[in-house]
Amino acid sequence: MEIKLLTPEEIRWLYENKMQQDFPPSELRPLKSIQGLLRQKKYRCLACQEEGRILAYAAFAMTEGGILLDYYAVDKALRGKGVGSRFLLELKDSPFLSAMNYVLVEVESLESAQTPEESLIRQRRIRFYKGCGCRATGVYSSLFGVEYRILFLPLSSQEPGNAQVKEHLEQIYRTILTPLVAGEEEYQKVCQVYFSPGTASQGVPIEQ
Repeated sequence: MEIKLLTPEEIRWLYENKMQQDFPPSELRPLKSIQGLLRQKKYRCLACQEEGRILAYAAFAMTEGGILLDYYAVDKALRGKGVGSRFLLELKDSPFLSAMNYVLVEVESLESAQTPEESLIRQRRIRFYKGCGCRATGVYSSLFGVEYRILFLPLSSQEPGNAQVKEHLEQIYRTILTPLVAGEEEYQKVCQVYFSPGTASQGVPIEQ
């Protein structure tokens, strides 16, 4: 298994041949948006490869303060075989992320699930990320009407407090969303970042 930093040309191929199949149109960022962020050095894609075949990939949006896992997917033929967890674990030691202390991860919140089936899917997703070493924070976000719980994957011993997570997430959202919305008023309508009720702004709560 080899982790490779993809070039802009390889990212275009990935977008057209894999990302459009792996994610519904409503969740997929326009290719032009990704290309614009790449030119600003605020986006990167890493692929897990074996003998030239992409087994899984991860796309990250970043600012000077933080980095967010924007897309993460495993080849459909390999899902459920441990490739996804192995890739995420190896990313923790990747030189491509060595300058960061942690990676922020969005997971759809359990509280906003509309059906028992939807809740089970979200529980499995959360278990997957926590099984790979991610930890919960007291920060939530709402994007285009979808509520997310924010986790983080530690990359060093310097773990963030909730206030830092919220600050860095807001910076990233402004970077990746501002080009897609018409002004500040529209941005405020589609994006909010907030603490869960009763969460202290400092420190990361440990889930039982």
